[in-house]
Amino acid sequence: MMQAYRWARFALLCVGIFSFAQHQLQAAPKAATVLPQTIKSYVSIPDYDQASSNFDETQIGKMMADPVMKPFTDDLKEQIKQKLIAGGVKLGITLDDLQGVYAGEICFANDQPNGAKSDGVVVTIDVTGKKAQVDALLAKISQNQKQKGATESKVTIAGVQATKFDLPPNAEKPGPSEAYYAIQQDLLIATDSKATLTYILEAIAAAKQDNLASLEAFKAVLARAEEGRGPETYDFEWFVEPFGYAEVIRSQQGGRKKRGTDMLQLLRNQGFDAVKGLGGYVNFMVSDDDDQLEMVHSSFVYAPQDPQAEAGERFKLGARILNFPNDKNYQPYDWVPGEIATFLNFRWNVQDAFKFSETIVNEYADDEIFDELIESLEKDPAGPKVDVVNQIVKHLDDKVCMLVDVKTPITPQSEQRLVAVHLLDAAPVKAAITQIMEQDPNAEKHPVGEEEIWEIHEEEEEIPTLVISGPGFPDAFAANNQFTQGGNKPKIPNAAVAVVGDWVYFANNKELIKKVILTKQAGADAKLLSQAADYARMDKALAALGSGEDSFRHFARTDQAARVTYELMQQGKMPESESALGKVINELWSMGQDDETITREQEIDASKLPPFAQVEGYLGPTGSYGRTEDDGWYVSGAMLKK
Repeated sequence: MMQAYRWARFALLCVGIFSFAQHQLQAAPKAATVLPQTIKSYVSIPDYDQASSNFDETQIGKMMADPVMKPFTDDLKEQIKQKLIAGGVKLGITLDDLQGVYAGEICFANDQPNGAKSDGVVVTIDVTGKKAQVDALLAKISQNQKQKGATESKVTIAGVQATKFDLPPNAEKPGPSEAYYAIQQDLLIATDSKATLTYILEAIAAAKQDNLASLEAFKAVLARAEEGRGPETYDFEWFVEPFGYAEVIRSQQGGRKKRGTDMLQLLRNQGFDAVKGLGGYVNFMVSDDDDQLEMVHSSFVYAPQDPQAEAGERFKLGARILNFPNDKNYQPYDWVPGEIATFLNFRWNVQDAFKFSETIVNEYADDEIFDELIESLEKDPAGPKVDVVNQIVKHLDDKVCMLVDVKTPITPQSEQRLVAVHLLDAAPVKAAITQIMEQDPNAEKHPVGEEEIWEIHEEEEEIPTLVISGPGFPDAFAANNQFTQGGNKPKIPNAAVAVVGDWVYFANNKELIKKVILTKQAGADAKLLSQAADYARMDKALAALGSGEDSFRHFARTDQAARVTYELMQQGKMPESESALGKVINELWSMGQDDETITREQEIDASKLPPFAQVEGYLGPTGSYGRTEDDGWYVSGAMLKK
C-alpha cells in the first residue's frame, strides 16, 4: 500500500481524467510547449470524446460494456475506491460531477523537478469557455481536501494566483505533501510540485526555448512515429525517457532501499542510456475493410550514436548487444506449431551479444569473472571440458525466435516458453551440449523418435533479469523491480534443451520442445502457424502498416495469451503466476512492499469475472513489427477483430 497514498494524491490532482474532453473552442497552450524538459513520462489526449467513442467501438471496448462484465467492472471500481481510502485520501466526488469541465487537450505527466531523487505529477486540461464549471469543481475539491485535514491557502507564483493545499503529513508515505491548482490562459494546471507550476506559468507568459516540445529526444521520437501513423488524427500521444522514469518510480517508492548492485546505475554505466526516449501514437481505429484494424500504434525508440562509443561502434560497452539487423524473410519455420499463443521472430547478432556481455557480467559481479568462467568450463577437471566459444558460440546464427504455448487446466506454471537459435553448424553444438548434459547429475535424457531432449532438474538459484513489456503504450514499459530496487531476484526453474536439425531449443518445459519436434516430424501432415488464417490476416495487416525489411515480427493470439492471467486472477493465484505478463503485473503490484521477497497477496478480487469462455470472443489477434534504423528502432502494430 506504499504506493496507494502517492497515487491517491495523483488521482486527486487529475480529477476529470476519466471523463475528459470536448472539441477545442479556442486553443489553450499545447501541453508540450509549456511543460519543462524534466518531464519523464507524458501522455496527451487531444480529444477525449473521440478517443472514448473510438475505444467503445473496439472489441475490448465492447467486452468492457458487455453485461457479463458489469459485476466485475463495478466491483473493481469500488475496490480501487477503497484502495484510495486505505491510502489516506477519499475523493468524495463522482464522475458525474466532472462532466462539462474540459474543452480540449488533457495531458498528464511524471516530472523530476528537483533532480534524480525527486518526483512529481502534473495534469493540464484545456478548459476554454468552462470557467463556471471549473470554479465549481475547484470549490468541491477544496471542500474535500479540507475534510481530510488539508490546509488551503492562496499563493502567488510567477505573478499568477494559485491555490495551495498542505496535505496532512504521513511518515510512512513518501512523496510531496502539497498540491497546487491554477488556471492561466484557459489551462487548468494541477501538480504537487511548485517548481513545475512555476515553469508552466512562466512558459505561458513568455515562450521558453527549453520546453518539452524542444527536447531533442521528444522531437525525434514523435516526428518518426508521426511518419508511420497513418491518419492525421490520433487518440493518444505519449513519450517516456526510460532512465528518468525509472528514477521517478524509485523516488515514488521512497528511494532505493536494497543493498547490492544498483542495476539502474549498471545499465547507465554500460551505455544503455543511449536510449534517450520512446513514444508515439495510438489510434483506437476501427476499419470496415477486410483487415478490421483496431488499436493501431506507431512508435519509435530513439537511440542515436553514442559519442563515447569506439570507432566503428554505435554504442559503448554492454549496450553493444543491441544489434538487431533487418531481414526480409519472416515466414514462420516449418517446425512452428499452428496452435501456439505467441510467436516472436527476430534477428540478433548473438555472437556479438555474447562477446559484449562481458563488461555487464563483470560489473554485476564486481569482479573480472567472465573470462575465468569461460576458461573454467573448458579446463576445470570437474567441469564439462567444453570450449564454449569455439564449440557453441561461433556456430550461432542471428535468426532467433520465441514461442509461448498455454497448457490447460490453468495453473501458475501453465505458460510454456521456448527460445530457438538457428545454427550455422549444428554438429559441434550438439556434441558440446551432449557432453555438458552427460556430466550433469541433474540432467535427464528423453527420446522423441530419433531426437532427444535434455531436461535439467535444477535446484533454485538466483539470476538477474530485465523485463520489458510493450510496445505502444507508455505504461506498458516496465522494468523488473530489481532495476529500481536492486533485490528480489527470480529463480531458475526446471529447463530443457535440444538440438534438432539446424536449431537449438531452450525451454522452461520439455513438453513444448517435444511439440516442436513432433510438428517437424509430421512433415506434410503438420499443422503449421504459417498456414493459420489468423496469422495470414495479421501478416497482411502488418504489410499495410509498412512492414518489409525488419528486425522483428510478433504475432499473438490474445485470447490464449491472456487466458493464464485471467483465470489465475479468478482463482486468486495471480501472485504465483510464472507467465511473462503475470511476472510484470506482480512486479508492479509488489513495488513498495516492506519485504519484496514475500509473495504478495492478490489485491484485486476477481471472483466476479465471468467464465473466460464468455469473453474470449472479444480478444482478436495482435501483431507488430520493428525495424532497425540509423538512430533507433521503429515499431508499429495493431489488434484485429476476431
